[in-house]
Amino acid sequence: MNLTKILAGILVVLAIGLAIMAWFMGRQPQRNVAAVPAAQTASAAEASSPKPAPMHDVVVAARQVAAGQKLAAEDLKVVQQPAAVADGVKTADAAVGHTTLIALAADAPLLEQNLVNGLSLQLEPGQRALSIAVKEPMAAGNHVRPGDFVDVFFTLDGKNDSGNDKLNVDTQTRLLLARSRVLAYGATSVENPPPTAAQRRKTQEEEEAANKGQRRSGGDQGRAQVPANTALLAVPLEDVERLTLAEKYGQLTLALRHPDDMSVPDASLFAALPTALQPVAGRLPKGETLQGADRSFAGLRFNDLATGADARNARRPAPASSAPRAPQAPRQQTVQVHQGAAVQTVSY
Repeated sequence: MNLTKILAGILVVLAIGLAIMAWFMGRQPQRNVAAVPAAQTASAAEASSPKPAPMHDVVVAARQVAAGQKLAAEDLKVVQQPAAVADGVKTADAAVGHTTLIALAADAPLLEQNLVNGLSLQLEPGQRALSIAVKEPMAAGNHVRPGDFVDVFFTLDGKNDSGNDKLNVDTQTRLLLARSRVLAYGATSVENPPPTAAQRRKTQEEEEAANKGQRRSGGDQGRAQVPANTALLAVPLEDVERLTLAEKYGQLTLALRHPDDMSVPDASLFAALPTALQPVAGRLPKGETLQGADRSFAGLRFNDLATGADARNARRPAPASSAPRAPQAPRQQTVQVHQGAAVQTVSY
């Protein structure tokens, strides 16, 4: 009985304590919650939404373009694409004036490798790139470099070692081409010039540092310069056949000249060489001669190159005279007989 009363008293005390605690909590002021700014709400929404992919300018063909065509502004356009094109032309203006290497379909991206490049772009209008064989003694001691200007001399030996009886001409040496630009010499070219002295020293130092303990002589032998055996010259079209014939039947010598020396022979002082082919009668206006590609197409004979335009008319008959001529004794002829180094003159 007493235990029951004690438990009942404890419960009453707990109830009174809980009521007092609830009364105190109800009297405390409520805290105001700050409102979230609208800008932060918008930025949070944008962060949660997916971002659009960045767009890139891509130069494409505005229409179908044939291979070997010079590009104009209307042949190109710029479009927006989500992915950039590797090796693509950066701007349309940079491609205008260049020549296409391959045919392009409409809307096809224009790549750097789609445009013509190389030594052909180093030629001036009316020039051709012609390769000739060279030897060190005949090419300024192998000191010719791409971009240099040279004079091409032609030497013809009077001895006929080719077995062709039509090539009996005198021994001669003369200037064949003046101030020809060297586009390439051996493996180097104006687009891939040989290393400078500073670059060679740097390369040598790097190789020596990487190959410590090795014999230096062996490394120097591996870096020995290989003599060039070809030279690529920029030659006017009308001189291509002259250079080709001279290389075939004679010997060419390259004479290095200063780039500021602009002196060249006056071609008007010499008679024009006749062509191998003659134009159809009446097709060429009177007083005019073949020019440019027509002149090259007509070609050139080696005998005319070696002896000149007037060689066939070197012996002209004496002018006719009304006075009677005195009888003349028969003219004695002579011939030279070569037997080894001995030469004998025989009259008949």
